[in-house]
Amino acid sequence: MEKIAGVRLSTAAELIYCSPGEIDLKIGDYVIISTNRGERVGRVVLTPDQVMAGSTSGPIRVIERLATEDDMSREHQAKDKAKEEISRTQAYAARINSKIRVASLNYDLAGNYLDIKYTAPDQQHRRENDLLKVLTDNYSESINLSKIGDRDRAKETGGFGVCGRELCCSSWMTTFPSISMKLAKDQGLAPNPSKISGVCGRLLCCLTFEVDAYREIAGTLPKIGKTISTPAGRAKVLSINYLSETVRLHFKDTGEIIQISAAELRSQMGTTVRPIELDSKVEAAVRLEDEERQKNLLAVLTPVDTPAEKDSDPNRKQPEKRKQDKNKSRPRRGTTSSKSNSSQIARRRPAGTKAEQTSSEENNSPQTKSRRRGRRGGRRRNPENESSKTD
Repeated sequence: MEKIAGVRLSTAAELIYCSPGEIDLKIGDYVIISTNRGERVGRVVLTPDQVMAGSTSGPIRVIERLATEDDMSREHQAKDKAKEEISRTQAYAARINSKIRVASLNYDLAGNYLDIKYTAPDQQHRRENDLLKVLTDNYSESINLSKIGDRDRAKETGGFGVCGRELCCSSWMTTFPSISMKLAKDQGLAPNPSKISGVCGRLLCCLTFEVDAYREIAGTLPKIGKTISTPAGRAKVLSINYLSETVRLHFKDTGEIIQISAAELRSQMGTTVRPIELDSKVEAAVRLEDEERQKNLLAVLTPVDTPAEKDSDPNRKQPEKRKQDKNKSRPRRGTTSSKSNSSQIARRRPAGTKAEQTSSEENNSPQTKSRRRGRRGGRRRNPENESSKTD
């Protein structure tokens, strides 16, 4: 497997993948790279054992050798010459169009090639041939023109930002992130281009550095301008200070403005503090339904647990009703139970038996007949008394 190392031509330049061959490289070594426009001096930032297989992109350059002191001195001379010639090149470009700005000049070690980067309005791209002709007539080197954007121009020229530090794009950033005005709004910044723009005239690249932290804080809090329902009444969110993590609330009923910590408000969200939309659309209907239910409520029935009856318990006392039924089934005093006994015997024995005959004789005898009493019974009739009455 071929060894691959990562090299940069400048501090924040694009990473170039090179083949070192048999050269033992370390991070920080200066090497000479062979390109299609002469030899250039680069600095090793990735050794072959740090480059993953399949992660390389672009053409693979060749490392000729390690840079010597003579190579480094010629590199410094080429940079000094480029700084002196940039003003001269800008004067030639101004003859074609005053809006053209020369960003940088780069010479190779031999001084045979010159790369010029510039910026120009979009409608002036047709004048590139005129600029190339003017520069070719005044320079003996082979010239290559490259049009770049405003951010790349700030990267090439360098400088200091509004924070007082060196520009991020020229010190460590290798690519430019996608930036929009929404990033400034998410961080609570005023949409004023003069305050959130860099030296390139574009939005600050540092707006993307902390936007995730701001969004995490704002995601758990109500938005600015929203009305919330609190135990003290309805309040409007005036502002959110993301650095101190505090929220300013304006109570509509009392007109008071208070400042509360974001952590305290976040802990009450969804319980005692709710959006007004939830209170008016969802909870208001539920509250009215509960009120109507309370008005129509007559009584509350509370269930009572009673022990289950166990019929199989022999020690359990019988109810009084059963005792009364048992007393009713007993025969009265002065009555005989011969009739019931004879009927029971008749049922058990077949007809014509001696026991049946004796029971029937006892029932037909005058001594065993019971005397009938009552209103309908009256006294016994005497035939002699009846005949005398008729006479």
